[in-house]
Amino acid sequence: MAKKQINRSRVIPTGVKILSVLAYIGAVLSLVVGLAMIFGASFISSLIPAGTLPMMGGLLVGAGLIFAGIIAVLLAILDYFVGRGLWNGQNWARILVLIFAVLGILGSLMPFNIVSIVIDGVIIWYLGFKDNAKAYFK
Repeated sequence: MAKKQINRSRVIPTGVKILSVLAYIGAVLSLVVGLAMIFGASFISSLIPAGTLPMMGGLLVGAGLIFAGIIAVLLAILDYFVGRGLWNGQNWARILVLIFAVLGILGSLMPFNIVSIVIDGVIIWYLGFKDNAKAYFK
């Protein structure tokens, strides 16, 4: 199977650099939060006053935190590879970011979160329609 050669002589567009760095930052934050949830689940469960929840309720809180922590760690791994893919001009990373931006707009329509709609719209415009950004991923 032929492996795509990465042309290091191409100049990375500034917007792609910014999105890549933001993906790396998101990966680090997701990893920290995920590990805190996983390793802090029993501590947080112990903070629930006795009698507030039945015994199974406290166990479910701990299990829920561990599950959410695992999801956060998996998202951190995905963010890392997306950031790396963007930096290296991998078209799959561009497409994935476009898909998440569209989903972000759709998710922001219900509460009408104008800031998220604008940010995701700018990402879609930049990665989807800006010639220098699209050319970088060819």
